[in-house]
Amino acid sequence: MNFKRLLSGKRDVFGLDVGSSCVKAIQLRRDENGYSVIAAGRTEVIQDGTDNRGQIKNIVTAIRKCVKSAQIKTKHAVCGISGPNVALRHFEFPVMEAGEIEEAVLLEAGQVCPFEQGQFIVDYQLFRNSGGNLQETANSQQSDKIQGVLAAATMGMIGYRDQLVRAASLNCVLMDVDGLALLNCFLECEKAEHTETIAILGVGGTFTNLALLGSDGIPFVRDIPHAADEIINHVADEHNLSPQAARDILCGLPDKDIGEFRDSLKTASAKLIADIVQTLRYYTAEEGHAVGKIFVCGGFAWANGFIELLNNQLPLEVVLWNPFNKMRHDDAAHGIEMLKEHGCALALAAGLAMRTI
Repeated sequence: MNFKRLLSGKRDVFGLDVGSSCVKAIQLRRDENGYSVIAAGRTEVIQDGTDNRGQIKNIVTAIRKCVKSAQIKTKHAVCGISGPNVALRHFEFPVMEAGEIEEAVLLEAGQVCPFEQGQFIVDYQLFRNSGGNLQETANSQQSDKIQGVLAAATMGMIGYRDQLVRAASLNCVLMDVDGLALLNCFLECEKAEHTETIAILGVGGTFTNLALLGSDGIPFVRDIPHAADEIINHVADEHNLSPQAARDILCGLPDKDIGEFRDSLKTASAKLIADIVQTLRYYTAEEGHAVGKIFVCGGFAWANGFIELLNNQLPLEVVLWNPFNKMRHDDAAHGIEMLKEHGCALALAAGLAMRTI
């Protein structure tokens, strides 16, 4: 299994977002009018306090149930990866022959990626200096330099994800970096010329993906190790509840007044918010791009009171982002009602589904 730059073709695929507490799946179709939803599914992973092997079994079961309930027919999945076993780096080389670029990228990766030599896999994309989408393009070479982004992931991370998918009788045909998938989804859905920096915050179960794209077209991604599971466990401990009970309270009916849990949510989210602020300051100082608005998605984005908390605590405007508000769909397609209400939770799956092979 490796990163593959497979950017055209006719094979049907679907986006599979595998989390610690939930699995999401999206299948899209693209035509001259853009993307439309064919099928969507979301299945909770059973949390029964079992050991690691038992939890893996629960995740595989959730993948199977999710794909079956969404009525997705293809077995070709595009998966995402993030966390400390994934690295994303921008590179800039002088002009060279096309056959020399890959060797230069591998050399660069060996110098900048924090992994043991020989234990990680690398892929890369070239892009236009003037910005635009993140897809690889033949028009990425300027007269004086070549720019792009390289992605590296440990073999252990790639092998684990591939084994999960295979255990569910599916085929992982492509892997993408979560942050890049979110940026691609935003660019495809919003169709906006970005003269200002785009900022996407995907709050998942284990990691929060903060992805930024300046007007120069260079992506910046940081995977923050504070996310929904940590927040929910903190609230559960503070109120002597089970994690599932705390999750039901925070992520239950929309617009429900969480009352006495509001202060607990604020305390539990403090580390995440501090890391977001620190990252935004670093990005502004290093890249010279100010961030005025951040679009929030992911499974915890629609938790009661969470967007309001971020708006109060962060020094910029925070808005909930549902990519499916800009996407066509067949009213008879499975999962459409879920997307209207909680589509922000499936933004990553949509971004993954936009990768074609």
